[in-house]
Amino acid sequence: MARDGSDDPTGTAAAAGGRFDVSGGPTAASTDAVDEALKTRTMDEAPVGITIADATQPDMPLVYANAAFERITGYPPSHAVGRNCRFLQGEATSEEPVARMRAAIERDEATTVEVRNYRRDGELFWNEVTIAPLRDDTGRVTHYVGFQQDVTRRKRAERAAEHRAARIERERVAQRRLLRRLDGVIVDVTEAVTRSTSRTDLERDVVDRIDRTYAGAWIGRYDPGSNEIEVRTTAGSTNGDVAGSRHPLGDATGDGSTVDDTESPGGPVAAAVSAAMSERFVHTEPIDGAPDGVTAVAAIPIHYGDATYGAVGVYTRTDGGFANDERAVLTALGRVVATGLNAIESQRTLREEETVEIEFGIGDHPLSAVAEAAGCTLRHRGALGDRDRPSMLFEASADSAVIDADAIRAAGDESVSVHSVLAETADAAVVELSVPDSQLRTLMAEYGADLTAVIADADSARLSVSVARETLAQSLVEAVTDRYDRVELLGYRRRTQRDRTPPEFVAAVEEELTERQHAALVRAFAAGYFEWPRNADGDEIAATMGIGRSTFHQHLRAAERKLVAAFVGSEPSESMRATGDPN
Repeated sequence: MARDGSDDPTGTAAAAGGRFDVSGGPTAASTDAVDEALKTRTMDEAPVGITIADATQPDMPLVYANAAFERITGYPPSHAVGRNCRFLQGEATSEEPVARMRAAIERDEATTVEVRNYRRDGELFWNEVTIAPLRDDTGRVTHYVGFQQDVTRRKRAERAAEHRAARIERERVAQRRLLRRLDGVIVDVTEAVTRSTSRTDLERDVVDRIDRTYAGAWIGRYDPGSNEIEVRTTAGSTNGDVAGSRHPLGDATGDGSTVDDTESPGGPVAAAVSAAMSERFVHTEPIDGAPDGVTAVAAIPIHYGDATYGAVGVYTRTDGGFANDERAVLTALGRVVATGLNAIESQRTLREEETVEIEFGIGDHPLSAVAEAAGCTLRHRGALGDRDRPSMLFEASADSAVIDADAIRAAGDESVSVHSVLAETADAAVVELSVPDSQLRTLMAEYGADLTAVIADADSARLSVSVARETLAQSLVEAVTDRYDRVELLGYRRRTQRDRTPPEFVAAVEEELTERQHAALVRAFAAGYFEWPRNADGDEIAATMGIGRSTFHQHLRAAERKLVAAFVGSEPSESMRATGDPN
């Protein structure tokens, strides 16, 4: 290389021609026993590449290259000698280390750099190059010696460590930012849950708080009857989901998993909801080309114990969708919401403000066999407890033109006891039965359910029950479907109610009575008509009302029937009422 520094010094070296002084100070120690041949052999067999360049010649050509140089670069000494070492350079060689060597040569100094060079076969490698000036006795630099080491493995390890450290730092920053964001949404949702006094308020508050952090959210309720999640409340961007939207859940495959419905008409949202409800863990799906800019949806299941309350849909606009750690936090958010819903349900249960009405269809129920044998339809009218076995009253209406009381009596067998048939008319009768359905009776007692209606025909028995809590209701549905071979869930409805106060009960009964019925009932009670012996008879009371005795009794019986119906909870059908009853 020229001393003006215009030529590339990469890999340059100096030739030894006597006693060399690399630093410009004292020469290295030597003895006469170490001759020049031994020194040359030492350089030839050194484990590092050694080159020597003539600094007195234009372009500083190499005058020596050892065997290690050939092993490192692939170039034999015959190719290297007479050329400047720049033949090791290429497009990937950075200018910065080359400039540092050039500056060191201009100052007659030593330096060490790491530079990307090319082997003879074109392969890139990292070359650690150390160059040092060699001076003659007058102190003039005559040669440059260069030492080369292949440090590619070390550089790759360093680069990998740098990339890994940078990735870890990026992830740490992103995680810290994510945790701050999620901490905010958890705090907001928890506050909303603790402050809400009704399920509607909780649903509204939860989606509003989630919308502050994400692109949007909805919350939906589970409908066991249709096996769907019905969206109840939304906030922000929800990819077209509005209140009333429904997401069907995947059908069971028989092995505990659900059918993959990613390609179903519901698309990614339906797939996320179905998977989340099945796995009881947050499930995410990407959303492509959404008009509102959302990029992914996370479906959060809302479970408490065995009860399934519903799901929350959360939407984001971030490029990466939802992080792995985010799924665990959102799952915890679902548990917070479920705990709040369970607490609200518990309070409503204590106040008896809400019940769940369930309707089952049981195909192999003993009542169906009775109805088929008697050619009638049975409707439950009440339960009795004055026999050794529990019994129930049913109104039997004829499937054909005329009721056959004898056929009803003969319909009993080992499983169903027919105790009596009474109040026969042409097309109806009242029958008292004992049905040994201990399975259903045990289940109802276990889950605190009340039987509210039974209708049985030749095909099936349809039973309606009322359960105070959602957790118990869903567990009862599962238990009934497990116990019976032919059972179908026909209805699942939540009803809001509360106990009527005595004045409200009286007002409700009075609203059902006509003026004449109310007058007959009040006069009869006040006159001691219901005492025995009676203080007044029907003629006397009828006379005070200006009507005949038979008319008075018709009004009184109608009033008594309505009063008892309000207490028992059911009305006899028209076919069971006496004709001519002036209601």
